Amino acid sequence: MTDLIKKSITNLRILGVEQIHNSKTRHPGMVMSAAPLMHTVYLNHLNIDVTDPLWVNRDRFVLSAGHGSALLYAQLVMAGFDIPMKELKNFRQINSLTPGHPEFGVTPGVDVSTGPLGQGIGMGVGLAAAEKHLSQKYNQGDLKIIDHYTYVICGDADLEEGVAHEAMQLAGVWKLNKLIVLYDSNDIQLDSAVTSVQFNKFKQVFEGYDWNYLKVEDGNDVKAIDAAIKKAKQQDKPTIIECKTLIGEGHKKSGTPAMHGEPWNDEAMKDVYSYYNWSYEKFTVLDEVKQLWKKNSIDRGSKNKISWNKIKDEYKNKFPQFYQELFEKHTIKQEQFKDLLHEKSEPTRASGGEVLKKMHQLVPNLFGGSADLIAATKVQGYFGDFSSSNPQGNNILFGVREFGMGAIINGIALHSNLKPFGATFLVFSDYMKNAIRLSALQKVAPIYVLTHDSIAAGYDGPTHQPIEQLVGLRATPNLTVLRPADLKETIGAYTYAYNSTSTPTAIILCRQNVGPYQETCWTKTLNGAYVVGGEDSSQPLDGIIIATVSELAYALYAKSKITNKNLRVVSMPSVELFNQQPQEYQEQIIPKNFENIITIEASSELGWHKFAGKKGLVISADKFGDSGFGDDVLAKQGFENEQILKNIKTYLNK
Repeated sequence: MTDLIKKSITNLRILGVEQIHNSKTRHPGMVMSAAPLMHTVYLNHLNIDVTDPLWVNRDRFVLSAGHGSALLYAQLVMAGFDIPMKELKNFRQINSLTPGHPEFGVTPGVDVSTGPLGQGIGMGVGLAAAEKHLSQKYNQGDLKIIDHYTYVICGDADLEEGVAHEAMQLAGVWKLNKLIVLYDSNDIQLDSAVTSVQFNKFKQVFEGYDWNYLKVEDGNDVKAIDAAIKKAKQQDKPTIIECKTLIGEGHKKSGTPAMHGEPWNDEAMKDVYSYYNWSYEKFTVLDEVKQLWKKNSIDRGSKNKISWNKIKDEYKNKFPQFYQELFEKHTIKQEQFKDLLHEKSEPTRASGGEVLKKMHQLVPNLFGGSADLIAATKVQGYFGDFSSSNPQGNNILFGVREFGMGAIINGIALHSNLKPFGATFLVFSDYMKNAIRLSALQKVAPIYVLTHDSIAAGYDGPTHQPIEQLVGLRATPNLTVLRPADLKETIGAYTYAYNSTSTPTAIILCRQNVGPYQETCWTKTLNGAYVVGGEDSSQPLDGIIIATVSELAYALYAKSKITNKNLRVVSMPSVELFNQQPQEYQEQIIPKNFENIITIEASSELGWHKFAGKKGLVISADKFGDSGFGDDVLAKQGFENEQILKNIKTYLNK
């Protein structure tokens, strides 16, 4: 490498580790080992415009090993993004642009929030899948409106996570040739050497996934890294480049587990400065290094963006319909689903399937599928299967890979204006809970369709019957959970979910027949809760029964039988949406200080006491279920008309 390149990489390393030392925090090792990898990608290959960090045709970069965030922030500063040097000095501090792990929407130039290991690889697969899908669907001849690479840097621990392998298997099946993963193979993790916990047979593993595997023996050899990336770009499949590196290079304990997470004291920093012959002021980017980046990365990106803008203008003139589909916001309205309305009883999973099918007629950007459960969840794309031979297809066959599915649809959601969706059983949402959490954290809005929503799922038994899952989902910040009672509420749920732009949605659907209910309303569904069985307004209110889905039938039955009490029945499809309503509306539905409140849901009681209060009655399912027909399983836990009627009568007459 040239002296200037070497100095630039040293500058990158020092700027990264100074953040960590200044903040008195941890994870310095990867900053030193992976710097040549990141430097080569950004300087020689990455197509970005630092003045437009969200340019749709930029190359995407994912630091899957998010604990190396200080390296990424140093790189973004050197690459010219609008990040003042004071932000590096505020690394890992409240309200800084440099949080402990990279966060999308916080730091200019960060494409993905990472930290939970393995998921960055999964989201990288999603980004690459989105690029392949859109480029095949919309590029016209020389007018390549979508044409970019996705680069990922991962570490040893990323490749120990199952989610990475779930996603990488699919990337191989889909032949995502514009996905390039650089593997910082430093052989060390927090507790031990990597060899203590895994076999180093990566070549066999990745070639078995139908990836192109390349190896760079010296992770400081930027020419070899550059050559490997160039070779990767010539392949018809995804590529992983294993680069052998030394964790904590420059420190006396380099190459040991201490380098993964141990903070560096002043003496260690002096040793590192000496090792790299660095005697400049702290938090400095050298002038000659700035010029290097301007002449290469910055100017390259600017020129490419100007060229792409010309393509965009020509594309808009020649293909206005495609342009509109790609770049304009799409919305749907409940009224567009009027033709689906009927008076038959059916599972909400069936209702949801019809709504989703209709949505495909209304909007062009749906892209998703099911974790090998199309027949059970009724969720699929309707424009052909997405595959290596049919990338324009919009039905993603994820296989039995719930966590991988969640990570991939997060990547798709981060890409552009595609609307991704993924489906499985509610009980298996636990497999992908952290991906759902990352959706909420990143403020992207995929749709999670989770069916077989209670012990009513029946004969598959307690392994398939959710109890505690709704509690965890409802407790997740910035996640809207909707559990619609019938077709009308399902229409409301899907329209909300599709139109949401910064909040992911979990739509919870049932397996058993429900409804139809005369008083349900797709518009009021978006209020979170509303009255479906009104009381006599001329008389004092004796009680309020709040219920969801099939449990709404128990509430309405009880109201019809308890004629000596003035009762109100409330459908509550979404706790979150109800909590977002003005206080005045909330008190119209559930008056303040009113005590006789009953809630009915075939799920955990946790959360319902907020509405029932200390003196209310919570009817819930708090034990694992049984194998049997759904009605029998429900009845065993007290979910049967006469038993619930008895419980409510006893409560109201106490």
